[in-house]
Amino acid sequence: MARPERYERVLTIFESVYKALLTVYPKEFRDEYGLQMVRDFRDLCQEELERGGAAGFARLWGRTALDLATTALVERSSSRVNDEEVVVTERRLAGIGFVLLLAPLYFISASLLKYGLGVGLLFDPLEAFLSISERREIFNLVSPVVFLGGLGLAMALNVYAVLRSGVTKEEDVVVCTVRIRMKFWNTAVVAASSMLLLTLLGYVFLENFVTRF
Repeated sequence: MARPERYERVLTIFESVYKALLTVYPKEFRDEYGLQMVRDFRDLCQEELERGGAAGFARLWGRTALDLATTALVERSSSRVNDEEVVVTERRLAGIGFVLLLAPLYFISASLLKYGLGVGLLFDPLEAFLSISERREIFNLVSPVVFLGGLGLAMALNVYAVLRSGVTKEEDVVVCTVRIRMKFWNTAVVAASSMLLLTLLGYVFLENFVTRF
């Protein structure tokens, strides 16, 4: 069909991103279910593009990000992971987090330079790209999920990397412990994603709820 062919490159890119995100699962889980999850994800993407276009694709990514963050944390909490794999996973989470930050970081930096300082070095190419109405429509549908969803996922995954919790029972008392492990790159992702998320939310609030004079 025309629409899936048209979005074939986009599907390939997002499939690669999804494969990278699967590294947050334990290795044994990925070995058993990884390939099937990738196939199912690609099929769902094609179905959403056929039925709902860019809007359906954006909604699917929102659900996927939320499901991946929650189920990955559950799987890692319930499985035994050795120290070496923990270190590798923490590094991967930091890397994935930085990749998820790139799009919103570019957009926010470009917007601040353009409208704050009058420098269009970053924003003008984006504006030229979006001058075509069809591209602009897709951008308006997908960008909220890519920006807000990506920042939320980056934050959630890297909060998991620096926080460890446990529940034990001592006699008749249930004890819950929370430990913070100050991993530099994971902490940096959490801090950066928090700042970018607050900036985007502030922008949305100003655009929609503050009366313009």
